[in-house]
Amino acid sequence: MQNVILSTYKILRDSDTITQGYRVVEKMENNPIFSDPPPALAETKKLLPELQSAVGNAKGRDVEAVALKNKLKAEVIALLTVLAEYVTVMCKGDRLNLLSSGFPISGASSTQIDQIISPLEVEIGAPGVASTSLKRLRGARVYMHQYTAEPPALETVWHSEVSKFSVHTFNGLTSMAKYWFRVVAISAAGEKLTTQVVERVIQ
Repeated sequence: MQNVILSTYKILRDSDTITQGYRVVEKMENNPIFSDPPPALAETKKLLPELQSAVGNAKGRDVEAVALKNKLKAEVIALLTVLAEYVTVMCKGDRLNLLSSGFPISGASSTQIDQIISPLEVEIGAPGVASTSLKRLRGARVYMHQYTAEPPALETVWHSEVSKFSVHTFNGLTSMAKYWFRVVAISAAGEKLTTQVVERVIQ
């Protein structure tokens, strides 16, 4: 079976379009396979927060807000299409290289982790307590629930707690301090999928 990028990213729900966009940006940035990406990568990264905000504003069904959301979503999908074409040219059908782009590809096996990860939710509980949760991913064997007390950067060292569950509670955090959270889902084959980073102030 030929390894190709699936076009399913064009027909996702609003929230899944955002998640797919962030996944592609995260996987392609600083990836040596895609060392000279088109401007669409930076444009996608810039536009995603705007789309995320527009989706939230459109929940009230205001006509103008919905129209703006639809416009931004169409722009993100168009940018992802440009990136998909670039990835296709660069990878020349190499399955591992295609997977490293963050796009869904054909021929996914039952052991492959889902290509779309749900938004991470972080709930602040009692003083020093925070819980991370997301919908279980088909194909995920373990989840690395992580946090850092410093603004995330490439060199950030994340504190990790491994669990077989997609829900986890951290204890002993510093009250009134700001933390950043994320979850890394890992398949039996070692493939990793990372959520967006969520910032919270601990009670």
